[in-house]
Amino acid sequence: MYNQSKLILLSLVLFSSAGCSISRAVNKALSPPADTKWVNIEVKNPSQYTKPFPLEVRYISYECMKKRISGFDGSVITEPSYNVIGIPMQQESGDIWKAKVAMTGGGSCKWTLSAVNLGIEYIDATHLGKDLVPGTAVGVSLAFDNDASRNGQYKAVHGDLKLSPKYYPYIIRWRLIRNRNDLTLLGAQDFFLYHVVDVSNISFEPLIDEGKITQYIEPEKKIKGVHSKIIYPDGSIVSDGTVFPDFDKIDKMNVGK
Repeated sequence: MYNQSKLILLSLVLFSSAGCSISRAVNKALSPPADTKWVNIEVKNPSQYTKPFPLEVRYISYECMKKRISGFDGSVITEPSYNVIGIPMQQESGDIWKAKVAMTGGGSCKWTLSAVNLGIEYIDATHLGKDLVPGTAVGVSLAFDNDASRNGQYKAVHGDLKLSPKYYPYIIRWRLIRNRNDLTLLGAQDFFLYHVVDVSNISFEPLIDEGKITQYIEPEKKIKGVHSKIIYPDGSIVSDGTVFPDFDKIDKMNVGK
């Protein structure tokens, strides 16, 4: 299953790895010290058809710097090392899933926490259509330092964070390159971006309203002037080249009420 959250977490790593590495492999072993601060993360699973995905955690090291040759001009660039790991979430009781992450990863490279992705994804799509397969994940991308938040799009938050975003089912019927029907979730954002400071507890309690289903249908062939269709829950159709549905429009609809 294609997981969009990995793109957010790994994009910086992949970009900074462009070019040829000239450094020895770093020791990525973690050894959190006894006095490290832990961040407690809780996800409330909103549906029997969804599940929290494992935390996607990135640590950074300024102790084990690496060098690479730029693919642009051949210059030598010195930069921090990154260490990306997955931490499974544990089902505590009912729909509550929990995990914790060490702020200080320790080890010989003195790893420190830089970023965390968390969220949910459909694990079963057939209840909304026998031809549907689970699509991409949604959730929250958290930056714990300036390195992770340097694109300037992260909202700064001091202290604990509790989020309860709303999502609607979004069916994407691919036709041009592949013939597949994905069921994913549509929210105000796929991944909300926050730069957290002095945080101890993160709570993510998403809400899903499956009474409003939006579809995106590609044309069978690529023909000039023929666009994909967006079919909104009220039956209205947009086919003017618009790529993404209007979340606010969906949210305000009173379908079946």
